[in-house]
Amino acid sequence: MMNEFSIYTLKSPELTVSLSNYGARLLTFEFAGTDCLYGPKTEAEVKADTCYCGSICGRVANRIAGGRFELDGAGYELAVNNGPNHLHGGLVGFSDRLWTVEHADESRVVMSLVSPDGEEGYPGTVSVRLEYALDGRRLTLNMTAETDAPTLLNLTNHAYWNLNGIGTVDTHLLQVNASAYTPMVSNIPTGSIVPVDGTLYDLRRPAALGERNAPEALSGGYDDNYVLPTQPGVKTAAVLTNGRRTLRVLTDAPGIQVYTGDYLPLPRGGVALEAQNYPDSPHHPHFPTVELRPGQTYRRTIAWEID
Repeated sequence: MMNEFSIYTLKSPELTVSLSNYGARLLTFEFAGTDCLYGPKTEAEVKADTCYCGSICGRVANRIAGGRFELDGAGYELAVNNGPNHLHGGLVGFSDRLWTVEHADESRVVMSLVSPDGEEGYPGTVSVRLEYALDGRRLTLNMTAETDAPTLLNLTNHAYWNLNGIGTVDTHLLQVNASAYTPMVSNIPTGSIVPVDGTLYDLRRPAALGERNAPEALSGGYDDNYVLPTQPGVKTAAVLTNGRRTLRVLTDAPGIQVYTGDYLPLPRGGVALEAQNYPDSPHHPHFPTVELRPGQTYRRTIAWEID
């Protein structure tokens, strides 16, 4: 269905969501008269976007240092698009691909994408399928994938949230249910997993982003991976509130990247809460693996609840 840019709408009595097959992107998330998503809304705006707003990032979300990795003794060179590093799948990642829409009604949209062997430097042909399903005040994204050769895969949705619908998220309170994070140098993890206790990275209690994001407090704002609890299944990873509306992010992912949007066209116009595996996992064997092999099925769930 549809091999051109299209917009689809999901509706419940409480929530209206619009999305596009271009990058499988979330465009709007309207609750109580407010669109809670920062980012482009029209075809022209979407295709001009360079911030991954609302999109599915892949094959591998986040960064791979040096744009290279080894797998089963073979070395692979990836497209480099973030300084010396590979970011969110490369020059033309899943965020800039037209997905095939297999089903669409007012409660769910199903899309698929085939990433051919060698795309952006990755081995293997990967077939991805996702479903956005709306139930009341909860939108759930389920993603699955398979490959015909050993490869890497780490998918996320890169929505930027602003519960005010305008302005910045400085007055928003953010809570992240993580007791550890992965310190970075130049946006690449050092390999350490460090407790958040006594640091500005401790978001276990709600904190105002404007206060924590002040230049004297945390240079450049947050763009950091948090280590989520290891219990199986979907759990609450983060809670964002502006005092009137509260958004909960739930996932079965092992980590969540918190990015306060300091380099958006409107700095801090939204905060990204990207449920995913840890950044640069191929270079850190003790991190949760992003390897996918023939016969395996990749599965990831991310859900957003609002009230």
